[in-house]
Amino acid sequence: MHSSYQNRRQFVKARLLQLLLFLLLLFASCAARPATPHTIYYNNQPPDAKGNYQFEFQTSNGITTKGAGNEAGAVGVVQYVSKEGLPITFTYVADENGYQPSGDHAIKHLERQLEYIRTHPSVDEVQSRRW
Repeated sequence: MHSSYQNRRQFVKARLLQLLLFLLLLFASCAARPATPHTIYYNNQPPDAKGNYQFEFQTSNGITTKGAGNEAGAVGVVQYVSKEGLPITFTYVADENGYQPSGDHAIKHLERQLEYIRTHPSVDEVQSRRW
């Protein structure tokens, strides 16, 4: 009976070791995968009776944007991290003189915006706010 107890105990230890190894491998594989970007913060104040509005949001992959405006125009800032790991910041004004981005990467970003709009379908705004 004593050897049966020892065999059972060794079997349980082996199973626990296997379980521990499995959990470690599972954790390592989950940690190695990049997280899916998601919204951290979102605030949208639609136009009021005078046409004033503002919005801002931040995502887990480093995108932040803020904007405000009214019927006369809008101002805003966009920040993100480039594929090369560089922080990119640019501001914009949109008024009677048109869309005027400024910043070191404004033109490159504008080209990316236009390409994105050209290659992606429009977004269902209500659906996109559901987390």
